[in-house]
Amino acid sequence: CAVRGPSHVVFGLAGAVAIDSFVEWSGPPIFGAGAHPTTGLLIAKGVFYAFAALGALTPDIDNARSTLGQKLGPVSRGIQHLAGHRTIFHSLLGLLMMGALVIGVQYGIGELLLRNGYADAAHLLHVGLPPEAFLASGPGVALLGLLTGYFLHLVADSLTEGGVPWLFPWRERFGFPPNRHWRFKTGSIWEPLTVALVCLLVVAGVYFNVLHI
Repeated sequence: CAVRGPSHVVFGLAGAVAIDSFVEWSGPPIFGAGAHPTTGLLIAKGVFYAFAALGALTPDIDNARSTLGQKLGPVSRGIQHLAGHRTIFHSLLGLLMMGALVIGVQYGIGELLLRNGYADAAHLLHVGLPPEAFLASGPGVALLGLLTGYFLHLVADSLTEGGVPWLFPWRERFGFPPNRHWRFKTGSIWEPLTVALVCLLVVAGVYFNVLHI
């Protein structure tokens, strides 16, 4: 069974805060940017975390009963019928495919804009300038946020009894801890407790100045 959508979003956002605090993909820390962070920085943070939340739901596009699957309806049902749940979309191959898709869409939009006389907007898309200039500026924060959330979804599902086929098309499922009996069952009390623990660790890190958002 899969981790529920809301849990994935919370886990993904908490993990994205932790990761972004170290690598600063969405820009420097808000609290370290002075008393008045720039509008551009706030937009960059907003775009990064919005796409991280979306990415945290995306692998479950192969489950028609998931949060995202219910929104997509027949698309999700078709994918589940063809591929099944927790197969290609729950693997590193699925992660790479999603990244390639986003980049392809981005450049496709850029070419369309260019051909229709919107050279400035197309240029911003291709060179990935800050999102305050163009929100889809992306091999930057939007793409990185989506892939961060996607990866953290796989990590979260690896903590469940079912595990994840990280190396698909090899269908062997991996999880942590390796002994599946030590992992939690979806819907049990351990799911919200695990998510809450992750969030508490992030908050504690911020409070003690270990992490910086």
